[in-house]
Amino acid sequence: MRRGISTVCLWVITCLTGCTFIDSFKYHAQFSSTMNPEKDSIYREKAQPSYIPVDFNESSRLYYLCKVWGFAKYFHERNEVSRKKPVNADSLLLNAIPMVLKAHSKQAFRSVLSKMIAEFGNGGDKRSNPFPDLKDYSLLDNNWFEDTICLDKKIRTQLEQLFYTHTGRQSDFAYNRKNEGTVRLSNENTYTSFADEKLRLLGLFRYWNVINFFYPSKNYTDENWDEVLYTSIPKFRTASSQVDYRKEIYRLTNKLKDRHTSYPASIDGFLFGAYRPNFQLSRIGDSLVISKIRDPQKNKEGFKCGDILLSVDGQDAIHLYDSLASFTGGGNRWSEQRFICNAVISIKDSVNKFTVLRNGERRVIHSRNRKAWDWHQDKRKRIKENEDTPLAKYIRPSIAYFDLTSANKDNFAENFERVKDAKSVILDLRCYPNTSVLFALAENFVPPNSVFAYVAYADTRYPGMLRMHPSSKPIGSEGYFKGQIIVLVNEETGSFSEYATMLLQANKKTKVVGTLSSGADGNVSTLEFPGQIKTIYSGIGIYYPGMIATQRKGVRIDFPIEPTIESIRSSRDIALEKAIQIIGSPGKSL
Repeated sequence: MRRGISTVCLWVITCLTGCTFIDSFKYHAQFSSTMNPEKDSIYREKAQPSYIPVDFNESSRLYYLCKVWGFAKYFHERNEVSRKKPVNADSLLLNAIPMVLKAHSKQAFRSVLSKMIAEFGNGGDKRSNPFPDLKDYSLLDNNWFEDTICLDKKIRTQLEQLFYTHTGRQSDFAYNRKNEGTVRLSNENTYTSFADEKLRLLGLFRYWNVINFFYPSKNYTDENWDEVLYTSIPKFRTASSQVDYRKEIYRLTNKLKDRHTSYPASIDGFLFGAYRPNFQLSRIGDSLVISKIRDPQKNKEGFKCGDILLSVDGQDAIHLYDSLASFTGGGNRWSEQRFICNAVISIKDSVNKFTVLRNGERRVIHSRNRKAWDWHQDKRKRIKENEDTPLAKYIRPSIAYFDLTSANKDNFAENFERVKDAKSVILDLRCYPNTSVLFALAENFVPPNSVFAYVAYADTRYPGMLRMHPSSKPIGSEGYFKGQIIVLVNEETGSFSEYATMLLQANKKTKVVGTLSSGADGNVSTLEFPGQIKTIYSGIGIYYPGMIATQRKGVRIDFPIEPTIESIRSSRDIALEKAIQIIGSPGKSL
């Protein structure tokens, strides 16, 4: 998960990469661009339209309970004289749920909502909101106030009063992390045991409202967020087992099509197994193909790149893939297949059976699996060991290749020194490098005074409002590399790696080659469901200058090229081949 150039770099660089505090402070001072909601410009885009249920039924009543509760929770402003502590928002909701379900008449239902709003506080007497124009709220559409099937004029007036008398005082329940923009929640109760129906609905309503008011990329979801709420309510109500409850949580979070949301699901032992075989899987067209052997030295089973996976313990592999797609995925086709393929080969036992197709012949292979965490630790160990090996080399007399997988602030300079006189440099970012390389990349490859990215973040003082700000101070140096630059990317290029790619694209001689990157750039925010089920999402939006979004789309690619079954089978790096071809082709000069 990316940790951008902001205050958060201090924590990540110090804790994850072993940099000293002095180094971290130096980097922070060089790149930090302080976000200030008081001064940053409002970012405006068209909000999703409201959804109005056509029937007065239990789902419709719970739908409006969620929306009214969330609106009052985040727009009400506590009278600190008459109320010393924040209102117990959970208690109001938990008390209202059974009353709403029993309210078979519209009058009884409306009475429950009106009384709940009054418990939060009906707002002041004057229209004191400094931003009364709904066009200033990219995430807000209040047309649902006008519903006459479930609501009435009194409720509409109460909600409008909360909005128009809102002064922008800091919420009791949400705040922006200083300088960074991500949303942090406060004064939320924790529920440790498995959730009953009311607590499951509480979890759904909490999550839905946080995304509704504070998720910068809400407008980029495939499904209308209001409709997601309406269709999720009956599913959460009936999810009475631990597995079914978790399925509905991940079905909900997956609606964001945000790669970050898939990390908790992918390691949840209730849904997916903890073990994985000695290979990685990719979806190429309609086939699931073994695309990489994790550790060739331990490949006793004889898996081969290019093998087509047909079944897992007798279950059809494509059918399994499709069945898991509701619970894990990503923002685009390549990002999505990466996570679903991981789910397909997440096994609950250390031994299992795979059926593959190789050269037209079906083969049954008995696999001895290891825990995914152990494979991950092996990978980290190899990356660490490679830090002391040459990472940059000439692959043609004037073309250099620099693999950034094991690069860090300590070895970058000596590696770049080897190839700095090349006419063209290929930088491989199909990885997640040490965050400290960002500063070396800026110093060596980016022209001075470059602004390469902007941030959009939710202003928690005004729920539904987004603000924008340059993600860093102007960067670069006079001594930057003047030759041709090609950056290699794929679905492994995620979050921080995407940010680094954008930085390199500030150089006009940079071209990007590969498949779609993950499309999930931006520091993460967290939210816990009752039962201590943790979820994460991209807490800020990252944009190119001109506010061109990267969420779901990934970085800008100049020369798309995708692997084929044949290229995988023959171990050809066709992206690298394409880069060399581009450099050597006069008609494709950079």
